[in-house]
Amino acid sequence: MKNPVLLIMSILAALSAVLGLSVLNDILSPTTIGWLLVIQAAGTAGVQFWVRGQVTPMADPRSNDGRQLWAKPVNDA
Repeated sequence: MKNPVLLIMSILAALSAVLGLSVLNDILSPTTIGWLLVIQAAGTAGVQFWVRGQVTPMADPRSNDGRQLWAKPVNDA
């Protein structure tokens, strides 16, 4: 997946928009909306751990097989 953060955030934004419109238009009962908000919050918390593993850290970037993407500077002092 090329942009996992963009995909996940787009899905969460769409879910938030649907829930917001449901509240404003009284489409769903308040209890149902409450449960959907709890599920959305739990999903957001769970997904952030998955997305975190998909992003290359800048402090020590490595390829998929564990090799460093650039050499560390050598201190000759």
